[in-house]
Amino acid sequence: MVTRALDVTSRLRQMVLAGELAPGLHMTEAMLAQRMNVSRTPVRDALRILANENLLSYSPNRGYVVRRFDLKDLLDAYDVRATLEAMACRLVAEQGLSAEAGAELDALMVRGDTLLNGPDWAVEQHRDWGELNRAFHFRLLDLAGNRHLAEMAGQMRRLPRLRDPRLAPASSLFQTIYPRDRARASHQEHREIIDAIRNGQGTRAEALMREHVWRNREALRHSLPHLAAEGPEVDN
Repeated sequence: MVTRALDVTSRLRQMVLAGELAPGLHMTEAMLAQRMNVSRTPVRDALRILANENLLSYSPNRGYVVRRFDLKDLLDAYDVRATLEAMACRLVAEQGLSAEAGAELDALMVRGDTLLNGPDWAVEQHRDWGELNRAFHFRLLDLAGNRHLAEMAGQMRRLPRLRDPRLAPASSLFQTIYPRDRARASHQEHREIIDAIRNGQGTRAEALMREHVWRNREALRHSLPHLAAEGPEVDN
């Protein structure tokens, strides 16, 4: 059962990620409580949680403010992700992949094969691919068995949307940055990572995941002139 505090936290987090609460916005408990039609107590708890997630900044004089993230923040987040997710792959390979976990990963690959080789590739298919991709990455993080590692990697994965809400995985702009060919290449990289893990090749699995995240980082970095032309100004 979802408590009121968890519900308010989830709603407030989504408002930040969707850009409904703009970067730099100063927020008060009273303002949010009125907007969300709840009491101030769950709002107070939610603000603390989102500050711990680095979605908000806090100072004694100003209170809570929606954080601003520049280009360097975004690219740095990819670098941290690469290190954390690569470490997760090494841990899974060293611990050994169970038959059940291996079957789960194989099922994701089969679903990806069907999706990526189907006749259509529009926003709906791209959204489905984004969900499969997310499931693959988070399943490996879960299998590593390190809660702190998974939580930190999750925070890093949210930064692109905070930098620019148009970078949500289901957006048309995201589809432009990561087209079908890149999705297919990424899917093949997933297969190679699974093979290395299944064979107990921890160092290889770690290197493959690091390279995999780096390629996505570079795809985004090379798209920045387009981003600047189409929407919010990109910091240099």
